[in-house]
Amino acid sequence: MIGPLCALVAAVAGRSQLPQEPVVYSAERLTIDPDPRARRVLLEEHVRLERGDLVVTGDRAVGELAPPGAPPRGQKRPRRRSSKQAGPVLPDTGGDDVRRFTVDGHVHVERQGRTADGSHAEYDGEKQTLLLTGVNDSLPPAAHGAMAGPILRDGHETLAGERILLHLENDDVDVVRPRLVLHRSEGPAQAGKGKPREGASQPVVPVRVEAQSLKLDASRRVARFSDDVVVHRGDVTVRGPLMDARYDKAGDLTQLLLSGGVELLEGERRATGKAAVYDASTRKVVLTGNPTLYDRGDQLAGERIEMALDSHEVKVDRARGRIRPEVHEKEEGAR
Repeated sequence: MIGPLCALVAAVAGRSQLPQEPVVYSAERLTIDPDPRARRVLLEEHVRLERGDLVVTGDRAVGELAPPGAPPRGQKRPRRRSSKQAGPVLPDTGGDDVRRFTVDGHVHVERQGRTADGSHAEYDGEKQTLLLTGVNDSLPPAAHGAMAGPILRDGHETLAGERILLHLENDDVDVVRPRLVLHRSEGPAQAGKGKPREGASQPVVPVRVEAQSLKLDASRRVARFSDDVVVHRGDVTVRGPLMDARYDKAGDLTQLLLSGGVELLEGERRATGKAAVYDASTRKVVLTGNPTLYDRGDQLAGERIEMALDSHEVKVDRARGRIRPEVHEKEEGAR
């Protein structure tokens, strides 16, 4: 049905925390604010900032330095770039630590295989966050469309939004108005012992997920979409106010849990209920909470409705409903 909605965050579960190191920076030009109280440094052209495995590049940046002589908390003092390293070397800044910085213009972020692009970034060393906003400068204007804002990439997966907040100490991510595009298959999950899951060889169908908010919790391996969640895959559309996507330690999707009132549309079928659970291993959806299925004039309700999305098979526990024979007679006559 939906594919590995957590594929984008699955890989972060085993990642280490950001090393406690100061920011190392370089650029073509450096200007130090003449006001000693300001403690600011301006970087221009080919800006590069590094902290541990985090690398941020852009056209220009403003850094806020720690007070003179203030040792970084539990950190080493900044090191100067070696002459063997790529990029220009800045004058010695006296070991000052950059506590905050903003970067503008063609902002590019790299960390442990993940990349992100935008036009503006704000790093806060005390909060351990990096906020990415603005139009994605890595794409030409004609290709912006739904991906006009900042973009986060992990392998083949692409996550866009109006604001992407990276939590550097634990790999969690908060996204405002997320738009997630998945191109992977539904992963190597298996339907039985040693048996490949049914339909595993089918062509990959891209999945699009939209919502007002997304929080990726790496420690719990949960991606929570909230407010006007819409999921598209082929002719299947699922809507609801809240969806949790859960995945295992290997990074494979295990369940999607939708709550708060769910509607599923598939061709001429429509199903509703208070909650729905999608099992990634069986590719079946179970609706509960006064679930009802509408199918070409027929209406079925029960305590539990199970829908197999590959075979269109439906099972209803304690079924009650209304069937319109005349509709099916017309279908038989049309054959």
